Amino acid sequence: MIDKAIIEQLKKDVGNELAVELLKTFVNESKKTVAILISENERSEIEMSAHSLKSSCYSFGASDLGDTCKQIEALVKVEHSQKDLNTLLKTADEQSKVTFKKLATIIENIQI
Repeated sequence: MIDKAIIEQLKKDVGNELAVELLKTFVNESKKTVAILISENERSEIEMSAHSLKSSCYSFGASDLGDTCKQIEALVKVEHSQKDLNTLLKTADEQSKVTFKKLATIIENIQI
């Protein structure tokens, strides 16, 4: 769910204190993006939210959620059933809750 090697590289690159701040910002902003993603009806807005979240997730080690967002982004670019989209959106919502909880634990355990 979380690629800890990416978190370790982040800490190495910017130091523990800044890594904690960046991770907190990622979690807070991503929660907002997930809320938009799962409540939006416009295909273009869904695509934009999924793209943005995907990129951020990959940058901060949340690869499973990033993969789901990648699938959502691809799906809305082609003809699709609403059921398929709803299934992916539900998966993204559930994954985000688990991901953000795991990241909160990781943040708490980083020594500043």
